[in-house]
Amino acid sequence: MPFKVKCRLVAWLGDEENFPCHFNYKLGDEFSFDGEKFTGRICPSLFRAGMPQIIETIIYSGNRHYERIIHRYIGQSGSDPKMKKYDGVGYFNRKGIPPKGAKKEATDLFDLLPSTDKKKGWFFVCPDARTSALFTAEPDGLSDKGINLMFYRREMSVLDKIKTNPGLGINDLLGKFTDWERDDIYPALNTRVMELMLEELADTDYIELRDWKAFPKSSPAKSSRKSKI
Repeated sequence: MPFKVKCRLVAWLGDEENFPCHFNYKLGDEFSFDGEKFTGRICPSLFRAGMPQIIETIIYSGNRHYERIIHRYIGQSGSDPKMKKYDGVGYFNRKGIPPKGAKKEATDLFDLLPSTDKKKGWFFVCPDARTSALFTAEPDGLSDKGINLMFYRREMSVLDKIKTNPGLGINDLLGKFTDWERDDIYPALNTRVMELMLEELADTDYIELRDWKAFPKSSPAKSSRKSKI
């Protein structure tokens, strides 16, 4: 089930004061993709910053793809040749203590994107090194636009079953659909599809999963900053 994506300018890693952004971006500026169109101002330089690939990844997997990147959770490190006999390369853990003389922009990055927070999305940086605008990218609810409409409608039909039959598991939910509803309406429902849809409904706060039993929640998350993705 595809997600909407929201991108936001959160920091200047370069020297924006002396080398102002030629696109006139301001901190807090946002743009988004709803599955059909972009809304907001997008500088052409961002298409060279890995933005399209990052947005596409979030569209189809929310934050789950990035939850699997272990480097996001291990914190800061430094070089120490004496440690090579232990890790094979030669690093030590900084334990949250930044190195003396480190650029503020480098240490700010860890505050903006906490390495232990799996709810955070990903980021990309403008290739203009003078400003190096840092944008976050994160899921912003389920997409119901364009080609995504068919998946959204299917997921809402699953949600309807959960609302009238709270506490059912995957196979029991599948049994609440007739053979025709389950197998002929696109996309067809099977165990794996139902599992993925339940995960996404839980990620966006439509439901709560307890041992893979689904219970409805009062209201969905309005944005990824309030969701569990």
